[in-house]
Amino acid sequence: MANLKHVTPRYIVDRLSVVLDEKRHPNHPWLTKDSVELLGQLLRKQDVGVEFGSGRSTHWFLSKIASITSIETHEGWFKKVSQDCESEISSKRMVYHLASDVESFLTIIDGFDSDSIDFCLVDGSHRDTCALSMVPKIKTGGLMVVDNINWYIPCENSTSPNARRIADGYASDKWEEFAQITKDWRYIWTSNGVSDTGIWIRT
Repeated sequence: MANLKHVTPRYIVDRLSVVLDEKRHPNHPWLTKDSVELLGQLLRKQDVGVEFGSGRSTHWFLSKIASITSIETHEGWFKKVSQDCESEISSKRMVYHLASDVESFLTIIDGFDSDSIDFCLVDGSHRDTCALSMVPKIKTGGLMVVDNINWYIPCENSTSPNARRIADGYASDKWEEFAQITKDWRYIWTSNGVSDTGIWIRT
């Protein structure tokens, strides 16, 4: 039986709010409302981005930045997004990779120069490996965004389901290492009571 402890009156209100916001903004990324609004202010037309996990966020990011490299693991979804973004791929504003395993992710990441990326969204598979490996690729002033961060890094204030507490520790050694390496970056934790999105700004 599914664990329904999180289904409180507060969660129901939060969930309905998320559903309504998604209906009002069907083209927005599936991130918290606050993080989308913040990214809308911080992203610049000349920025170069990377996203792990593609979808409706891809078009939204391309409307804000110069170019994006997107990495997807699901073959069927890769085919769909390839068709949806055919013009962006043809114009080379978008480079699209199908990655089947963590080694494929690392090979792609190794192809980025250090301090060359303005923006990175970590979603989808192998998030700890992707986040940790992308840290040296982010420019000063650049953004690292991790969706569902409450699953990976402890936060006592989060009310989202499955949020990790200090007593739980980090979800993996890589997440702890990531937190240590980025401890001097500016860090903004956003939550909608259903899921959390973390934004780091390299200082």
